[in-house]
Amino acid sequence: MKTNQVPQMLAVVTALFLFAAGCNAPAKETDAKTTVVSAMTPEQKQAIEQEISGLIKEFFQQVEKLDIERCMTYFENTPDFQAVNPDGTLGDYDALKKLNADGFSQMKTLSAVPNKEVIRVLTDSLVLYTFSMEQNATLKTGQKITFEHVAGTMLFTKINGAWKATFYQESASAPVPVK
Repeated sequence: MKTNQVPQMLAVVTALFLFAAGCNAPAKETDAKTTVVSAMTPEQKQAIEQEISGLIKEFFQQVEKLDIERCMTYFENTPDFQAVNPDGTLGDYDALKKLNADGFSQMKTLSAVPNKEVIRVLTDSLVLYTFSMEQNATLKTGQKITFEHVAGTMLFTKINGAWKATFYQESASAPVPVK
């Protein structure tokens, strides 16, 4: 008798976007003057929005390639990093990487179809990115599943001139088997 693998995959697959890493070593923070959004010109704000938009596009391309190592480079690996998993648990970088590596290892394909994205510039070095999307996966067993509603939030911080996610939260509905 075959067991239904969809519930098993719920915790693993819904956390696909829970990534929390940067380089191999934590970045050294430097003192920098922060400009609040109200003091920024529309051009400065738009330039930051474009940087984050490009970064997010690259990130989700790596997610679809199921490349855990490349995905993790978009996140900062520090003790302060925090992720909130779809099941409500908190995770650090290592736990999150393992969770997603385990999920990716069970997949043959994955697609992420954004429904809505919002980039909110808070300062010249802090940006909040929120998304909602649908995820479609084919497991190595051949079973196809869809997560119709996935939503997440990433807090990006500019560290040593590079944008890195320093916080991640994701919520997802239960997977629906595709017939």
